Amino acid sequence: MSLVGKMLGGRYELLEKIGEGGMAVVYKAKCHFLNRYVAVKILRPELVENKEFLARFQRESQSAASLSHPNIVNIYDVGQEDEIHYIVMEYVNGKTLKEYIREKGRLTAEDTVRIGSQICSALHHAHSRNIIHRDIKPQNILLSEDGTVKVADFGIARAVTSATVTMAGADVIGSVHYFSPEQARGGHVDKKSDIYSLGIVLYEMVTGVVPFEGDSAVSVALKHIQEKVTPPGEINQDIPKSIQYIIERAIEKDCNKRYDDADEMRSDLNRALKEPDGKYVKRFVENDQATRILPAIHDPGHPEEDKQGKSRGDSSPDPEEKDAGKRRGRIGNRIIVGVILVAFLVLFFMLRGIYLREFARKDTIVPGVVGYDEKAANKMLKGKGLVMKVVQWKNSDTVPRGQILFQDPSEGQTVKSDSSVEVTVSDGVKKVTVPDVENLPQRNAEIKLEDAGLKVGTPEYVDSDKVSGYVVKQDPSAYTKEVPVGTEVRLFVSTGPRDHMTEVDKVIDLQEDMAQELLRKAGLDSNIIREYNDEVETGVVYQQSPDPGTNVEKGRKVDVWVSLGKKVISHKKMTIELTGTGEKVRVQVVRASDDKVMYDEEHRPSDGAVQIPLEDSGVQSYAIWIDNVYQGTRTLDFSRKERERE
Repeated sequence: MSLVGKMLGGRYELLEKIGEGGMAVVYKAKCHFLNRYVAVKILRPELVENKEFLARFQRESQSAASLSHPNIVNIYDVGQEDEIHYIVMEYVNGKTLKEYIREKGRLTAEDTVRIGSQICSALHHAHSRNIIHRDIKPQNILLSEDGTVKVADFGIARAVTSATVTMAGADVIGSVHYFSPEQARGGHVDKKSDIYSLGIVLYEMVTGVVPFEGDSAVSVALKHIQEKVTPPGEINQDIPKSIQYIIERAIEKDCNKRYDDADEMRSDLNRALKEPDGKYVKRFVENDQATRILPAIHDPGHPEEDKQGKSRGDSSPDPEEKDAGKRRGRIGNRIIVGVILVAFLVLFFMLRGIYLREFARKDTIVPGVVGYDEKAANKMLKGKGLVMKVVQWKNSDTVPRGQILFQDPSEGQTVKSDSSVEVTVSDGVKKVTVPDVENLPQRNAEIKLEDAGLKVGTPEYVDSDKVSGYVVKQDPSAYTKEVPVGTEVRLFVSTGPRDHMTEVDKVIDLQEDMAQELLRKAGLDSNIIREYNDEVETGVVYQQSPDPGTNVEKGRKVDVWVSLGKKVISHKKMTIELTGTGEKVRVQVVRASDDKVMYDEEHRPSDGAVQIPLEDSGVQSYAIWIDNVYQGTRTLDFSRKERERE
């Protein structure tokens, strides 16, 4: 049923449907309060009664709402009206990266660096808040008309914990070309998994193809684990070596060899066009030395056979003269050989002395040059017969410009004379220009300042005609030049007109009805979220958002988490009918709320029907897969005492 024309929350008018998926429908809408276009994602009505799908929908809004970054689709509001659950987010007028690649075939190096750098910035922000995306692919990257890149769809994002894993066979079909080897194995997933997926996206951007194709999702997954990637430079010879090396490092199968974080990858991308040879990119290349063919060794002093075997002719009639001539010839030859040997030995010892005196590489101990200025360090190394090589200038908050920060080999190591010692020299404190953050939402302004290397001071909230939460003034002012990195910038943030604002009361530890009444008196509405909590009694509030004391607009909904009490585990059985002629089929049951595989066994189709034992709590929905083919979803109520009949 179309909702075009409906007004949600008294402010969001739904204008047209712009997308839909298995869980929600997305509308373009107009916010009449702020007079701007937004996107509204609405949970499908047939799923509203399903608590697990509802919890998943709310989890998406919570994951994305905790992030605020210019390269991440912003979440503005979350609400409920009657049976309609919705998320209000930023409307991006543009196209997906997948569509852009299809239009262009291959992207230029400049486009690749511009887009890739912005994705890195978004991932770095998410990772710094312990959230990984887990589904980076071109379909989830939006390109606005002004060229801004927006990362979307944090629907399967998870907070990083020691137990963060991707279950085999769960929610991978649409992303199999981009996910990491550890996701394919069902192993631990962290920020380096997102970096791998981004590397595959960059590969597709510069080549127009994905590195691995296969007849099935499983075959593609195995290639991610086992096969080497064809270097992108072999497919597109126009790309710089720097971009190829960056991609190859990002998609290393050993996660320890990938970039440590997305910010490091962004730094390399930003250097790619200036240094196209890519020597600055850290690479892991097999360095097995090839077998060498050595020349044969000859003995110059070995007499050659038949040296005197030349025919003299038969003109001499006297045998004694012939013998005497032979003796004289042998003596002469010996004298000549002796002279040659003496000359050879004299020349050998002369050359050996020159080599040992002038050219032989002796062992020497590397001196410590860290902390010395560049000239003094160079002089010290020359005194030891070593060569100083400056490999990098790096900013430092503590070491003055021109002094040595690091050296390799380190002090005290023994090396051969004439060896190079690589040093990193301090470039002093980095200076930046203060960006303009006025008229931006407070969180966006803070991110922009942090990205510029500046600190955000304690904000001051002031009355203003501007919308609540927007910056009305900054100190230092915008475009102030040569400001040291780490300088504190103070923000003055609008609280909005006083008659539109109210303060959120604390409702934690109150009964649900009391909490709702307290919020109502303050001019606020409530969005009740019920979840199990082993430590809080049933019906008591244990969490709220926004936090107590926050100034918000009147009429806003406050999220209130109410305890359902301790989760009770019970047992049920699910009956699944089997068909087919094969010897065995693989039956999988996956819980919809968290994609956990609850059952994975093989059965004979001749059995007809099998009873699947399940242990769970509350009302749960399960996706059924037979031989990796989706069969449908069933819901079981574990809170009922009687046995569920299938």
